[in-house]
Amino acid sequence: MLCKVAKPTATVKPPVWRQVRPGAPGAHGVITPAETTPAETADLKKRIAELERDRQAEAAQTRQAAFEQGLRQAREEFAAEIKASSERLAKTLSELASWKRKLRAEAEAELLKLSLAVARRILRRELLTDPEAMHGLVYAALQKLQRREIWRVRVCPAGVEAVRSCLENTAAASIEVTADSSLKPGDLLIETASGELDASVDTQLLEIERGFADRLALR
Repeated sequence: MLCKVAKPTATVKPPVWRQVRPGAPGAHGVITPAETTPAETADLKKRIAELERDRQAEAAQTRQAAFEQGLRQAREEFAAEIKASSERLAKTLSELASWKRKLRAEAEAELLKLSLAVARRILRRELLTDPEAMHGLVYAALQKLQRREIWRVRVCPAGVEAVRSCLENTAAASIEVTADSSLKPGDLLIETASGELDASVDTQLLEIERGFADRLALR
């Protein structure tokens, strides 16, 4: 540093300090409030406001994107749940329909068995109290045999006379009717050249039951 000694009679002037703007040669990069102009301050405030608006806009966009993504995910999950519920409901309805058909078939089969059991009891009681009830069995057997050669008719002892009186009014009046003690009321066996026909009440009811059972199985 250079120093200069002034003479007693010399007038000393105060030093003049030069203000250095940021970025100017010789500046050290230190800015004090005294070094910022009002225009620069306003510009900085404006920039800060713009940055704040940009930050708020970006945050709003982020929130909106997150909301839309959450909404899409919720819709997808809801749609998947609705689809699963619909499939479960369809499966349940199908099972109920199948169960309903099964119950109906079982109920119809039981009703058929009950009806035939009642018919069997009624017919047996009629045959015990009225031997003439055998006429229906005889006529039905003759229609089934048609022109086949009949050799003999076997029936329980109590029904011999009823069968003979029935045959007297037909072209088979000469057919032999014999009593078979092993048979019960309602049993009717007809011997032909082609074999033996069982025209008993139980046999015919059994054929009816099989016919209804086959029809129910096809439904």
